[in-house]
Amino acid sequence: MMALWFVISLTSCGTPRIIVKETAKAISNPLPLPNVVFVITKEDPNLSDSLLIGTIATKHNTFTGDCNLRQVKQASEKEAKEIGGNLLFITKHKLPNKLLNPCHRIRGNIYSVPNPEAFEKEILWNSVRKLKVSDFKGSTENRPFVAATNAYFGYSTRIDSEENMVIIEVNTYFDCHSSYFKNGHNHALILNHEQIHFDITEIYARKFIQRLHYEIKNFNDLVKKAELIGDEVNQELQLKQDAYDAAVYSNLSKQSYWDKWTETALKELVMYKTKTISRPYKGD
Repeated sequence: MMALWFVISLTSCGTPRIIVKETAKAISNPLPLPNVVFVITKEDPNLSDSLLIGTIATKHNTFTGDCNLRQVKQASEKEAKEIGGNLLFITKHKLPNKLLNPCHRIRGNIYSVPNPEAFEKEILWNSVRKLKVSDFKGSTENRPFVAATNAYFGYSTRIDSEENMVIIEVNTYFDCHSSYFKNGHNHALILNHEQIHFDITEIYARKFIQRLHYEIKNFNDLVKKAELIGDEVNQELQLKQDAYDAAVYSNLSKQSYWDKWTETALKELVMYKTKTISRPYKGD
């Protein structure tokens, strides 16, 4: 188990304008739930043209500020889902230009594929979607354990200039290609053990946003304290992950204790499950 920490640069942002052109009849049952798998990739998925249902292009919204890449992807995903897509292949990505256009812009093809999980590189934590053996895509060659989960949490920030607020969003991820699962073992028991690793990471992501809620009062606090708080919470997370493995490896019957501990901890921190807060950006 390995937990990583990352910081996404602070940018001002608005709402990107999305242009969608359907190249085929829209799917009769568009994806209805936010939990449905949706993949965005820059690698050509080599799909048949018959699965191509539309194209997408994003443009800068002149009066709303900059658009960071995260926001552009989120807006594109929403539009693609509305016509039944579950995979967006980015064919072109233009970086921001301070003089001409400060917004990330992308073009891409929208597909509806039967197994989008096959193209995933990371999985956003969700209480409904549980890990499957096929989610572990890392090589097992010369690996010491039966399975290993690489999960991490990180935060992104953006500025709502109209409201004079900085918005902080925390997410928890499972890294598919850095996680592995060896064949020939009890899949159910091992999957449960690895799922708890992922769930523990989510618990500490909520602890992180909880600390930000109490310790970050404005943008200056964010700059001075967020990374330090993140390092401290991440160290606590690693100690908990190590304690979990040590306990269960020495006595498999203790797995049920950790299952219950994790369930309880998630419930106790349920008010932080959205993992988003906002704080004043600039004083008067």
